[in-house]
Amino acid sequence: MQKIIVPTDFSSAASAALRYAHFLAEAIGCDLEVIHVHDGYGHVEDSRVKKGGMEARQAAQRSIDQFIRFSVPAKAAVAAEGPETEVTISSLETVGSPTDVLIKASQEEATCLIVMGGVGTGAVSTVTPFFGSVARTVAEQSACPVLLVPEDYKNPKMERASIAFDVVKGLRETSKGFDFLRIPLAPSMRLVHVRDSSEKGETRKEIDLMEEVLNTDFPGYPVELDLLNPGTTAFRLLDYAEEENIDLLVLGHRKRSLWKRLFLDSDIKHVMRFAVTPLLVIPISEY
Repeated sequence: MQKIIVPTDFSSAASAALRYAHFLAEAIGCDLEVIHVHDGYGHVEDSRVKKGGMEARQAAQRSIDQFIRFSVPAKAAVAAEGPETEVTISSLETVGSPTDVLIKASQEEATCLIVMGGVGTGAVSTVTPFFGSVARTVAEQSACPVLLVPEDYKNPKMERASIAFDVVKGLRETSKGFDFLRIPLAPSMRLVHVRDSSEKGETRKEIDLMEEVLNTDFPGYPVELDLLNPGTTAFRLLDYAEEENIDLLVLGHRKRSLWKRLFLDSDIKHVMRFAVTPLLVIPISEY
């Protein structure tokens, strides 16, 4: 059985991420695994507690169990019993580096998705060191798709999704990588591209895309094309997602960068930190 991993630092953003993950798990028929990576003291404020000791780990586990009960419907409780349970939720507390643990987990064959609070939404403390830089690093280095959920996101839904693209080849891979959610959830689909200041280059990209759409079976589902005026790519996409009531903005992730134009150092911070729309980052190959 495939699983969705939900990291938690017990923040409101992590709670929103778990609700969203539960919604997806029900839709695509997979399990959930809630992971809390901590410093070994498990929220026990006692200097005599041994790092990584039984008392600390039991305290961390109790916090995870309470977090799950608070965040998801009662029918999906930890180690739930009975035939009425639709989603199985397991949990794991572990000592170590959050980024290292999550990136390793993303490489497991059973892991199909990581759902986590977005950049700047976590609880910053010594015992729950899970905050913005972790979300950004995991999105950049994960071997599986990563879905970033804004803080206090209330009602998970996926009625309108849009795939942002730079060039056609990357779009094809991103579209294929989104199929595992697109097919069962069947959202209304759009493609969005931010023009740059080079009119000649932009014209070629648009022709390439239209040739793909008209002369092949790509993308293989009904879709609308949105071409945005030139501007700062990150902010144009953020405004577009909000104005068009997009429920999920999908981005392609290359190994060395998340788009040559979009995910430069400053832009990735803006698009992740200020998004009020959930973002799905899908790993794609270099080209």
